[in-house]
Amino acid sequence: MAEVVTNGGVSVNELPFAQDRTRAWRELREAGEVVVSGQEVILTSAAAVELAAKAPETFSSARAFDRLGSPVPMIPIAIDPPDHTRFRRILDPFFGPKRMAEREAELRRQASELIDAIVAKGECDVVSDLATPFPTQVFLTLFGLPLTDRDRLVRWKDAILEFTDPGSVEPTPEVLTHAAELFAYLTEHISNRRSDTSGSDMLTALMTDTDAGAMTDIELLGLCFMFVLAGLDTVTSAVGFALAKLATDTQLQTRVREDFSLIPAFIEDLLRVDGPVPFAPRVTTRDVVVADQLIPKDTTVMMSYGSADRDPRRFQNPDDIDLDSRNVHFAFGRGPHRCLGSHLARLELRIILEEWHSRVGDYAVAPGGSPQVKWPAGTLTLNALPLKVKPA
Repeated sequence: MAEVVTNGGVSVNELPFAQDRTRAWRELREAGEVVVSGQEVILTSAAAVELAAKAPETFSSARAFDRLGSPVPMIPIAIDPPDHTRFRRILDPFFGPKRMAEREAELRRQASELIDAIVAKGECDVVSDLATPFPTQVFLTLFGLPLTDRDRLVRWKDAILEFTDPGSVEPTPEVLTHAAELFAYLTEHISNRRSDTSGSDMLTALMTDTDAGAMTDIELLGLCFMFVLAGLDTVTSAVGFALAKLATDTQLQTRVREDFSLIPAFIEDLLRVDGPVPFAPRVTTRDVVVADQLIPKDTTVMMSYGSADRDPRRFQNPDDIDLDSRNVHFAFGRGPHRCLGSHLARLELRIILEEWHSRVGDYAVAPGGSPQVKWPAGTLTLNALPLKVKPA
């Protein structure tokens, strides 16, 4: 007979993610497959996370993202089936590999400009000079918004995420203030786009698409909020972790520089070992048993993608990047809520790594540099990554 989950004693905020992510994930898994941390229940094993991710009727997303302060539901991650199915039917073609490939030349040009500026200086902080501005420019480009608004968008995004309390289901006053400013900015641009639909950007295309039922302005706002608050930092994180790994592993760096065909495999296993999203929230709609533990209705459940991706019961050598691996990771989620922007994220990462290794010769962490992640946070991201670089 299942017992109400009582595995406790783990304070996620106190785990050593800032210093040693491998140890932090191991300590979390050792606490059990289903663990209580404060008011939340954490699923740590690959099996438990997969079960929850594929059961949206029991593990709901609809109430799970309220803490981010979006004044409209973030589409599609905060929508449950069957409404979620409608949005994916509309959106998936716009974010498929073919549509993303159409944007590659322009995105590659922007990445090369950022990297050339780094080469000219001979040094950089990868996080602030490349990993943060590039995905923000990608969002603005895809949605036809002015690139001159890049820094303003970054400030809003950073402020909202900084003041988001991971332990609360309600947004803080600071989050609401910055979310309102972002809401006003996006509302104005969407309204202006309604009066001029001559553009070739994705926002215009979604407005004029009638094949599967065009999205309303409120729904488009929810999509934009989702990309800003749940999409930009994830690519920032992955770029930082990728170049940090390569900067400290000269053998791997040489292999990647000499053979760009290895880059996709590197990206996939990097996302498994150092995925940006440590936890994805859900709220239970009924009592449910997971790993012989009873989780009551209306419980906030955190699916630990990071822990699942290093589960030794699922993966061999779970803490090491393996370019020959064909592991199917959890970094983009599972089930119906699998990441809408996964093809875009892969494209961004591939462009960055190809352009970087075309333009940059040897590179290494600057003397005295000790990259650490921000913790606690909704996304695992390096505070900074100071590199010394030589031209290719």
